[in-house]
Amino acid sequence: MPSPACPLCKKRGISVDKATVICHAKESVWPIVDDHYYICENPGCNVVYYSSKGCLTKADVKTRVTFKESDPPRPLCYCKQVTEEDVISAIRNGANTVEEVIEATGIGGGGLCKFTNPYGRCCSRNYLPFIERALDRKEG
Repeated sequence: MPSPACPLCKKRGISVDKATVICHAKESVWPIVDDHYYICENPGCNVVYYSSKGCLTKADVKTRVTFKESDPPRPLCYCKQVTEEDVISAIRNGANTVEEVIEATGIGGGGLCKFTNPYGRCCSRNYLPFIERALDRKEG
């Protein structure tokens, strides 16, 4: 069954556990209702989380959501607090492979993704492609 569309931009989101939403929502918007939540992946949409009962916008969450931000710092690994800028710095300082970037930054493997990452999932699906693109740009 496909996820419902974001109330604002009408794009389909990805299911997110209520515990994840609670970790990222500002206390001023609590209580978080018993409902199924989704994250809106549209970078241009102001909605971060939504359910059939309403939505939480960027102003309602206390976490910088990477794909919703255009200005640094842009988090890549929430458990280890590694940003895009940290990865770029590691590459500028001589890291030439994904493994060397991981070693230089400590990115990945934090194990608290359900609570630290706004997706509630491992960040590797986002940071590995970012590292690879950054390394490709260095070579090009």
